Amino acid sequence: MDIKSQTLLVCIIAGLSLTVAIFRHLISAANSSCLPPGPTGKLFSGVKSQLPSSEPWKTYRAWSKQYASKIISFRVYNKIYVVLNDTASVGALLQARANIYSDRPFLWMFNVICARGKAIFNISSLDPRHRIYRRLLQQGLGTRATRDAWQTMKSQTDFLLDGFEKDPEKWREHIRRNAAGIIMKLAFGYEVNGLDDPFVKIADETSKISGWVSTPGRWIVERFPFLRHFPSFLPGMQWKRQGLEWRDKLEYLSDIPHRWVKEQMVHGHYDESFTSRLLVGDGSSPANPEYEDIIKWCAAGLYAGAADTIVSAMISFVLLMALHPEIQSKAQSEIERAFPDYTWVKDQSSSNSNLPNPDEVRKLEYLDAIFKEVLRYAPVGNLALPHRVTEDDEYRGYSIPKGATVIGNVWALMHDSEVYPDPYTFNPERFIQTLERDNSSTGKYLPQPDPRQFAFGFGKRVCPGSHFAESTILLTMAAILARFKIKKTSLDECPVEFTTGITSLFQYNLFRDN
Repeated sequence: MDIKSQTLLVCIIAGLSLTVAIFRHLISAANSSCLPPGPTGKLFSGVKSQLPSSEPWKTYRAWSKQYASKIISFRVYNKIYVVLNDTASVGALLQARANIYSDRPFLWMFNVICARGKAIFNISSLDPRHRIYRRLLQQGLGTRATRDAWQTMKSQTDFLLDGFEKDPEKWREHIRRNAAGIIMKLAFGYEVNGLDDPFVKIADETSKISGWVSTPGRWIVERFPFLRHFPSFLPGMQWKRQGLEWRDKLEYLSDIPHRWVKEQMVHGHYDESFTSRLLVGDGSSPANPEYEDIIKWCAAGLYAGAADTIVSAMISFVLLMALHPEIQSKAQSEIERAFPDYTWVKDQSSSNSNLPNPDEVRKLEYLDAIFKEVLRYAPVGNLALPHRVTEDDEYRGYSIPKGATVIGNVWALMHDSEVYPDPYTFNPERFIQTLERDNSSTGKYLPQPDPRQFAFGFGKRVCPGSHFAESTILLTMAAILARFKIKKTSLDECPVEFTTGITSLFQYNLFRDN
């Protein structure tokens, strides 16, 4: 069959599929009156044209207010989306009903074309691998693993401080290198060498790719899955060519480090790591191919997830300290009182700063409050990774159909004035004086919840590396504050914005001044 005939066949099949899709939509529309309220959009594409290219979490909350409902729904082509904009609905569905709300939406572009179906963030909760992934990651990132990684965390923090000192203009790059250095050492025993190390760059790029691939309604293959079978050289198949290009870049993150560890082990010259320990096992026999594949995906997820979290939180922290010098000064005073003997000073005679251990840093009450407020004010992920409901369900009188994509609007939760009074003010004090006066006539006091319960995922999809990430972030925050003062530029009116992707980066312009 020549190219012209192939193109004609594609058009015929697409036309038939379009007719079937419209017919199905007309049937489902007649039965959708019980869905949560929300915009209806166009007959075929739904609200595709109404979805913003940036900060969709704000649009979702605006729709929530417009339709006077904390839980809203909308359709993009043939897919139903349900967005949860308050803590009550998140707790009732993603937490209390986790057994049916912990699956992931199946995305043809991401799971098949980009070959990420086995990734820990994408795999179905019904797949037996999901439970194995979580068990291995909890072992690799738990309390004991965090303590074992202390020397790595310490040495990488020293590199970060030196980088800030020598080249402050590249402070964001130093933060990315620091996160990559810690996770690559933990996961693979690999030493990151400088800001130009390929694994520093690839982590940032793969995070962006994941965000692009997951955009609702962006890819035609989600509406017409049969198109995945057609060759990428055909006209109109640019999306597939793009997906295959991304596939190669995403594979680099999961495959290359794993191969590197195996080569090092063959030659007997390797540092113990998450990957090497699991490959060795009890030493009686090598890991079988299936288990080795599990190890590979776990290590890749460990790197991708933890690195993104640390980078996002640390960039937000540095910028917020620049914007709030009085908070920065108070935290520095607490550190000086708690650790007067530590040598976090610019003119230190030793190249190795005498950093406290993670357990000691956790005792810094004000620093811990800053950490919580960073997570609340500038969430690592303004939208939680999407869930998929596996059974028809009902909530607040609304029907949530099987297969619907359910999204927790973390930004809306963290900026709900009923939960966090004055939510647009960066105020760590809210977590020290945790009881805020109720404005009602009762005069009762209401607690402000710990944002960590919303920041790291929900139900069976909660991040298994949250303890490790938290310890790393707290230690790095303490080290930076003890060594430097952070000041903003003259661009005082620069707007506060967030990047749009799987993880969100707080944007502002500043420089570091000793």
